[in-house]
Amino acid sequence: MSHLLRICLYNTDPEVSNELKNAIQELDFGRLVAELNEPEQLAAALHEDGINLIFFHLDPDPDPILELIEQVSTRYPELAMIAISHKTNPDAILAPMRAGCDQFVCEPINSADLASAVNRVASKRLLTPPKSRCICVTGASGGTGTTSIACNLALEIAHLANRECALVDLDLQFGDVAANFDCEPRYNLYDLAVAGSDLDRSILSSTLTKLPCKVAILSRPEMIEQQEAVTPDTIHRVIELLMGSYENTVIDVPRELSPWTAATFSHAERIFIVCQLMVPSIRHAKRYYDALLRTGVPEERLEFVVNRSDGRSGRVTVRDLEETVKKPVYACIPNDYQFVARSIDFGRPIASLDRSNPVRAAIGKMAREIISGAASQAAQQDERRGFLSRLLTK
Repeated sequence: MSHLLRICLYNTDPEVSNELKNAIQELDFGRLVAELNEPEQLAAALHEDGINLIFFHLDPDPDPILELIEQVSTRYPELAMIAISHKTNPDAILAPMRAGCDQFVCEPINSADLASAVNRVASKRLLTPPKSRCICVTGASGGTGTTSIACNLALEIAHLANRECALVDLDLQFGDVAANFDCEPRYNLYDLAVAGSDLDRSILSSTLTKLPCKVAILSRPEMIEQQEAVTPDTIHRVIELLMGSYENTVIDVPRELSPWTAATFSHAERIFIVCQLMVPSIRHAKRYYDALLRTGVPEERLEFVVNRSDGRSGRVTVRDLEETVKKPVYACIPNDYQFVARSIDFGRPIASLDRSNPVRAAIGKMAREIISGAASQAAQQDERRGFLSRLLTK
């Protein structure tokens, strides 16, 4: 297997808990991160723990568990699921498969059968190349906190996906991505630009600054004049290589319309326009949004993020922004300027200073929605899915 699977066991029968856990822990390509027995616990684990595979123990009462399997399968189609039961009649085996499970393992568990089932699931679903996402973060006006959001978003995505996230500083003159992590990259975008036609995946890999927090930084050129060597073709090639190597790439994009940003936006799955609840910022957000639409960026890729929102009704509100841009706001990040400024000054991400900070929570929510799918689509489906699904889409 190409990576260690993060495994969750859902079991409501305490009498077989040790037997099930021991069997799963014997797998040499997986790690059991949680045993759960309530839908609320499962919902939290799916949001926070980067689960790859769930074992559902169906006994003694399979019906509520089958319903839960169906909800999870609908909400998280990328997850692998294996059912376990002592019942081996055809109906007992077919029911979890119809609900969304990939494999069925009977009790008492045979270690070889269990490993074989996991291997089959992995070869079918988990070892296929992951969908690569390119997420751009840009500002409607200066000083909106774009870089801080991009850096912390990359960190949260890396934590949730449990694998490295690439982070690119495209502000070629005055980018601060590396400073946000208190690191001094040895190589940067300029080195990739001068590589020319020799630029390939191995050169890219050696240029990235890979941090212990699973963020791989591609920094802006060291000297301002070196930006001239970075062409739109360089940007295209770099992003293509990153998306071929990383499941998630976050790019801090400067507030401008140029051949460089156009090359970047052409790869983007999502473009977050960060603004504040002030009239000039909202006006700039609308102008930027309209300009991107005119350049051919699909409307569904563009999202608005309000930064430094205090949650109170002031002279300018979120509703004012939504009425101006004719689009719902994707996320509101609360105002904790002093704390975030300290985080930037220390060169330490928010999560490393205070995991419960509300700014970190809001950015973490953005990351979860990026990883798990569009929040608006999930909300529209909630009414049809009932109580268990509402738990899973919180």
